[in-house]
Amino acid sequence: MTSHPKMTGLILWVAAVLIAGFYVAYENDPYDPLKGELELADGQTVEYELVRSVVLDEPLQIAIDAPEGVSGYVEYWRVNSDDEPKTADMEFQAIEVKSMGNTETVERLATELPGLSEMAGKYAYFIHLDYEGQEYVIDDGKGGAVIPRYRGDVPMLTVVLPHVVFIMLSMVLGIRAAFEALRPGGKPVWMMWATLGTLILGGFVFGPIMQNHAFGVYWAGVPMGWDLTDNKVTIELVLWLVAVFFNTGSRKGGKWSNRTIAIAGIATFIIYMIPHSLFGSGFDYKAGSAVTE
Repeated sequence: MTSHPKMTGLILWVAAVLIAGFYVAYENDPYDPLKGELELADGQTVEYELVRSVVLDEPLQIAIDAPEGVSGYVEYWRVNSDDEPKTADMEFQAIEVKSMGNTETVERLATELPGLSEMAGKYAYFIHLDYEGQEYVIDDGKGGAVIPRYRGDVPMLTVVLPHVVFIMLSMVLGIRAAFEALRPGGKPVWMMWATLGTLILGGFVFGPIMQNHAFGVYWAGVPMGWDLTDNKVTIELVLWLVAVFFNTGSRKGGKWSNRTIAIAGIATFIIYMIPHSLFGSGFDYKAGSAVTE
């Protein structure tokens, strides 16, 4: 018994969406808030959610949910600088916390670091705590310092949202095109063109606009630098252009037509599994200029 072609197509669309959804759940931007908890000797816990992306000139608020009796300070310095580490004492105070569109006032053990005015400027810090004579340290979860980065304010509706929508569409379409290319008798060419179009809009139109708002540059990948996010979409674009080459003119319908689409689609998923912004823009305070890593 064979399945109906339309039903098979629907199943493949659902599979492509689910795989893209897995990426959303898996994706770990190093500048997303750092969430965690620290267990104290008596079994009580310290919970924290530390912001790692801050708008230029805004003070960096560092706050943790700690039980009474905990004291602490933050040891901090600017990344790529000759700074000697400084300290900022923490104290219990009322702060505003935003959650699900609502703002509530809660008491937290907190402090603030002065805002940075340089695009892509970064702090590095550790939180040192004392509770009943025992010392604890909150780090990035891997033994290193927590590193928040400063950025310009990016318009959500006109820049961030279109960028995210087109990038996610290109991923869904690319995966679906790969499925179709591997399917006997599949016709993935229109999906290839749709993937290419959404990739260009998301990665090469709205992506650079967003990066310029955030860090003052339109492009930080090769040949301008080593920004991993920019280089990832460049590799992806090249693979889809190769697929276009083998699906136009006299090459259309050849043995490499569907193969190159399948390769580009599979590679698209693999590329997106590389963490977003793993290497990113920074500011070198010693040189007085922006750097891409």
